[in-house]
Amino acid sequence: MMRGYEGNAQVMADVAAVIEQAQREGRDLATALRIARVTLAYVSGPEPEPDQARALEALDRQLRSLAE
Repeated sequence: MMRGYEGNAQVMADVAAVIEQAQREGRDLATALRIARVTLAYVSGPEPEPDQARALEALDRQLRSLAE
């Protein structure tokens, strides 16, 4: 797995692509975010870097706010 800035940038681009694809398929925002969260968790592995952990927390917060 790539680490560092380049790796994180690629992961975030991949997550953004997952969200865009889900929206093109007509999925709602919550579903697109759930797909992105699973994708990010998968590529981050069991010990995500600090930037990846913050991104996962941000997705979790967004999903909680959509559930309210």
